[in-house]
Amino acid sequence: MISGHAGLNRFERILSLVTRVRPGEGRAAFLFFLHGFLLLSSYQVVKALREAFMLTKFSAETRSYAVALTALVLMFVVPFYGWVRRHLDGARLLRAVTIFFVVTMPLFATLAYQGVSIAFPFYVWVSIYGLMVVSQMWAFAADSFNVKSGQRLFVVIMLGANLGALVGAKVTQLGVTALSPMGLMLLATGILCATLFLAGPERAAVPEGSRAISTEHGRPVPRLFGGIGLVLRDRYLLLIALLVVLLNWINTTGEFILADYVKADAMARVAASRGALDMSSLITAFYGDFQFWVTLFSFGIQLFLVSRIFQLVGVRGALLIHPIVVAVGYGLLALAPMLVGFVPIFTLIRLIKIAENSIDYSLMNTTRQALFLPVDRDSKYDGKTAIDTFFWRCGDLIQALAVYVGLNLLHWQAPHFALLNLVLAFAWIALAVAIGRGFSRKALENVMNVAPEAVEEIPDLVFSPGQPFLHPVSPATFQDADPGDVLNLRACCDDGRPLPRWVRFDERQRAFVGTVPVDVQIDELRIAVIASDVDGLEARAVFVVRRLVLT
Repeated sequence: MISGHAGLNRFERILSLVTRVRPGEGRAAFLFFLHGFLLLSSYQVVKALREAFMLTKFSAETRSYAVALTALVLMFVVPFYGWVRRHLDGARLLRAVTIFFVVTMPLFATLAYQGVSIAFPFYVWVSIYGLMVVSQMWAFAADSFNVKSGQRLFVVIMLGANLGALVGAKVTQLGVTALSPMGLMLLATGILCATLFLAGPERAAVPEGSRAISTEHGRPVPRLFGGIGLVLRDRYLLLIALLVVLLNWINTTGEFILADYVKADAMARVAASRGALDMSSLITAFYGDFQFWVTLFSFGIQLFLVSRIFQLVGVRGALLIHPIVVAVGYGLLALAPMLVGFVPIFTLIRLIKIAENSIDYSLMNTTRQALFLPVDRDSKYDGKTAIDTFFWRCGDLIQALAVYVGLNLLHWQAPHFALLNLVLAFAWIALAVAIGRGFSRKALENVMNVAPEAVEEIPDLVFSPGQPFLHPVSPATFQDADPGDVLNLRACCDDGRPLPRWVRFDERQRAFVGTVPVDVQIDELRIAVIASDVDGLEARAVFVVRRLVLT
C-alpha cells in the first residue's frame, strides 16, 4: 500500500508525521498508545516511591540485594504464569495479570499508612509489577500486529509509554508533598485500573491487513519451568535472554553507582541543614526530577528519531546504537579520576544515566519489543514473559553478586564498576549482531519480504511554458505483497539529480505540481518516482516531462 493522506483520517495524518500509517490503523494505534500512556504513568509513580522507601531505610548495597531477590521470586512466578496462560489467553490474560497488581497495590498503601515498614517487600513487588504488566502489554501488541505493521506502529505505542512516563515522573515530583506517598500509591492504582477497559477494544480495532499472522504454537512449553524452559531450548530466544541479562546487568550497576551518590548527596544536604531537610523527600524529589529528564529525552528520541532509524538501518542496525552509547559513557566514567577537576563525578554519572536510560526507554525498548514480532504465540507470551521477568532479573542477580565482590573483596569505587560496564558493553555489541541476523531469518520465515514492484506506467506530462500543472501518480502504480507494509514515495530526476525548482512532488496528493517558466531551456525531462518499503527495498517508475509542440 502506498503511503498517502487520501485514505487517512485526521488522527492518522498526525501519526504519519511520526511513522508510516495505513488507513484504518488510527483507532488501534490510539488505544495501544493510551494503554502505554496509562501503564507507564502508574509505574513511574510507584517506581520513584520504591527508591525513596528503600534508600531511606537501607543503603544502595542493600538495594542491589533486593533486586537480586526479585530474580529468585520470579523463578516461582514464571512457571505459575505459564499455568495461568494455559487457562487464559490474549485480552483475558492481560486483564488477569493487571487485576492482581490493582488489588495488591492498595494493600501496601494501607500497611505503610499504619506504620509498617514495607521498604524491602515493596521494592520486590514494584520490580515484578514493572516487568510483568509491561511485558504483557507488549506481548499482546506483538500478538495483535504482524511484522511490518508492528515495526511501524510500535513506534507510536512506545511514544505513548514515554509520554506517560514523563507525566508520571512530573506528577511524582510535584505531588509528593500534597498527596503524600500513600496518596500517590492510590493514584497509581486508579490509573492502572483504567487500563482494564482497553484490551478488548485494542484487539478488535486492528484492521485485517495489519493483524498478526504468526503460528499458534512452536515447541510445547515445558510445564515444570514454563517459559524459562522454552527460552533455554530456542537459540533465538536464548540470545535475546542473554542480551537482556547483559543490558540489565549494565543498567543496574549504573543505577547502583547513581544511588550511592544520590544518598551521599542527600545525607550531606540534611547535615548541612542541621535536620531541617527530610532525606526521604530529597531522594524522592531527585528521582522525580531525574526520571522527568530521562522521559523527556526518551519522548524526543521516540518522536523524532526511532522511526527514521528503523527506516535507515532497520531493526538490525538499531540494536547496535544503545550498546555503543553505553560503551562511550562508561568509558568516560572509568576515566573520571582524571576528569574530576573539570566535571564532578556526581554530575557525570547523572548525565550518563540520563543518556543511557533515555535510549533504553525509547529506541532500545522499541527494538526489543519488535524482536518478538516474527515468533509463534507461545514465544510471544511464555517466552517473552520469562525473558522480560526472570532473565531480566538474572542480570540483577549477577549484578548484585558483582557489587558484593567489588565492594567487599576488591574494594572497588565508581570508576572500577564503570570499567566493568565498558567490558560488558563490548559483549553486548557482539550479541546484538547475532540477534540481528536471527531476526532477519525469522522475519523471512514470517513474511515474504519481497521488494515492491512498479505495475503501472506513469503517463508522460506535456507542459506549456507559463502554465501551472498537476500530474498525479496513481495508487496502483506500485504494489507490495508483504502484509502490513506501507510504501513511501519520493521523486528525483532519472539521473539522480534533484528536481528543478519549478516542479515538486506533493506527497499528500501523490502528485507533481508546479509551473514551467516561460524561459525554460529544456524540451524534455525524465523524472523517476521511487517507492520504498519499511525495510528499504525499492522500485522505481520513470515518466517524461516534455514541452507541448504546436503544429
